[in-house]
Amino acid sequence: MTPLMTAGELEARLPPDTLPLDAEGNRDDGRITLALREATGVIVAHLPWLLDEAGEAAQPLPPRFADALTGICADTALYRLTDRVSSHEDDRDRYAANMRLLEKIDREYQGGLSGPDYQEAGIVDEAADSGLNDGRYFKKGRPL
Repeated sequence: MTPLMTAGELEARLPPDTLPLDAEGNRDDGRITLALREATGVIVAHLPWLLDEAGEAAQPLPPRFADALTGICADTALYRLTDRVSSHEDDRDRYAANMRLLEKIDREYQGGLSGPDYQEAGIVDEAADSGLNDGRYFKKGRPL
């Protein structure tokens, strides 16, 4: 899967000397790209409607969520590179907040349903529903 961002884009978001280095002292693009691929996988696992027909994350991302998803990708990749989620409480909280945000994006974009533009539908037959008891409770609103 093609990552949502490149190693250079990730490096631009972070303080200097944050990313891992290889044996020669250069940025370890192999590890960084793997972490970005895994982070993209986490995102599309929560938001399967981002996948296109080829099984890649659709580019460009929906503009409404692009910045948030790019930030989540960067945070998740950094967590995978540094493994600070298991040792720092603030990082665990931020990781959990990112996962909640992914769930919220899915609910808001899809109206709470899974998949793009899916809506529940039902066939209403007036004759079939005439003898059924509607057990729902409706609260009265305030008069205008």
